Amino acid sequence: MNEVMKAIRLCKDNILFDVNFSMEKGEMVAIMGPSGSGKSTLLYQLSGMDQPNSGQVFFDGNDICTYSEDQRAEERLNKMGFVFQQMNMLPNLNLIDNIILPALQSQKTKKGNRKSEAQLKDEASAIMKKVGIAGLETRKITEVSGGQLQRACICRAIMNQPKLLLADEPTGALNKSSSEEIMQEFVKLNREGMSILIVTHDSKVASRCDRVSYMTDGKISGEYILGKYEDCKKQEREGIINSWLESNGW
Repeated sequence: MNEVMKAIRLCKDNILFDVNFSMEKGEMVAIMGPSGSGKSTLLYQLSGMDQPNSGQVFFDGNDICTYSEDQRAEERLNKMGFVFQQMNMLPNLNLIDNIILPALQSQKTKKGNRKSEAQLKDEASAIMKKVGIAGLETRKITEVSGGQLQRACICRAIMNQPKLLLADEPTGALNKSSSEEIMQEFVKLNREGMSILIVTHDSKVASRCDRVSYMTDGKISGEYILGKYEDCKKQEREGIINSWLESNGW
């Protein structure tokens, strides 16, 4: 089995109805659909942030619906990363201190060799360099652009080397240029082997993904497989996805 995530007959509060969804390791998948179709709700069920009324969610081979709330929280902390439209950085901390917060929390749950705060900051600085925000470590969140802040959120999300990165409208609050930069980072991470699941309203974001699932009225009503992203096919992929979305009533 090469699945990192699988949901079977997932139902939730008259929002989701018998949703079946699976995702392969190393895949980048977009979930699209009109407002109120259940996209974010599905993301919360898959991540264990919320419990479904019925169904099963297998993450890394285990049904997290059978876990306690504390077990699901530990699974999210150590094996999942999250990037959201609302960036939720703490205003009293600088960028690097915000970035290492999940790693500091994760160290508390580990036995044996634990990394020091200095070691974690060294790792965070290396990640910041990787995503193009080196030198901003001591900046406050009000002293950087929206695109730089969202890159810092990506750094925070991957500090614990998650098996799955989940993003809910990660470019929704950004301008066109910053959105493009953020998607370049997602593509880069995916090419390095990270599995990524993105909820989005933006067809340009979806066109960067390997596969797009379309939701209507709490169900996955369609799917389009694009394959791995290649820069030279950018406009062609955007056109394909836009045509497919129009055929689905977008």
